Amino acid sequence: MKKFLVAIFMLTLFAGVCFAEGTGFVTRLVREGTLAYSNMAPEKNGNLRYDVFSNNVWNFYKLANSKYPAMYFDEDSDVVSFFDSISEMLMALNSGRIERIEFPKPVGEYFLNQNKNSDEYVALYYAEGVNDYCLSMGFTKGNKWFESFNGTIKAMNEDGTMLLLKAKYAGKNVKQDELKPIKFENFPDAETVKIAITGDMPPIDYIDAEGTAAGFNTAILAEISRRLKINIELVSITTGSRAAALSSGRVDGVFWFWYNKSATKHRDIPENVVLTEPYYSWDAFMYLGKKIK
Repeated sequence: MKKFLVAIFMLTLFAGVCFAEGTGFVTRLVREGTLAYSNMAPEKNGNLRYDVFSNNVWNFYKLANSKYPAMYFDEDSDVVSFFDSISEMLMALNSGRIERIEFPKPVGEYFLNQNKNSDEYVALYYAEGVNDYCLSMGFTKGNKWFESFNGTIKAMNEDGTMLLLKAKYAGKNVKQDELKPIKFENFPDAETVKIAITGDMPPIDYIDAEGTAAGFNTAILAEISRRLKINIELVSITTGSRAAALSSGRVDGVFWFWYNKSATKHRDIPENVVLTEPYYSWDAFMYLGKKIK
């Protein structure tokens, strides 16, 4: 039924192209870039995008009536390119290799806030998810630190610490110069846990120009370190190599992007990885493009 309704919508857009000459009605597949944070296989990514499209037909309709081409997806994800960093994705956008960037809503809002004076980029629309999008920490099964981290994250959710850290480090209007390096306490003779960071979800996962970690995730780790009285070593890796870093033992834990537990068909978590309770969620993706002047 859903696919039937989507087909009807696409026919409506096509009719607009045929009978509304001069209106700028443009509907076609659009080349899109996204980060590899989901570690999602292409076929699952295509299915997810189809569902997101099906649940956001009104947003696509409004876009089709603007000067920007409306982006739609079938279950073929060939039009989607995956990138290991935001800088690579922006280079592709600026060179014309891709036409849209998909950002988690808080990351897109942060990016636009930092570039609001450039008059170069525009938020095309927000696509609400079929379920919430979440961030958790991932560990290999059997890792001795999983229960400690999971219990501490749960306690921080319950006692309000996460909300306070989110407001300070990941609020809608947070500015780049407010993301200062975060100091970790040192616990002599305590064990050290290695946690991977990427810097590719500012202001959530953020590394400054000097290579120093800051932002929401780093603040969470500093609080976990303080509560568990352990030392935490931050290991910088690329977004797409998180699963490999875990399985190889290079790190003990990573930050993992995923979909709410009820969205089982969209989850793509390696069998040897276990996730903590989610500590952060959002309800939409932002699609960003170059401004047409």
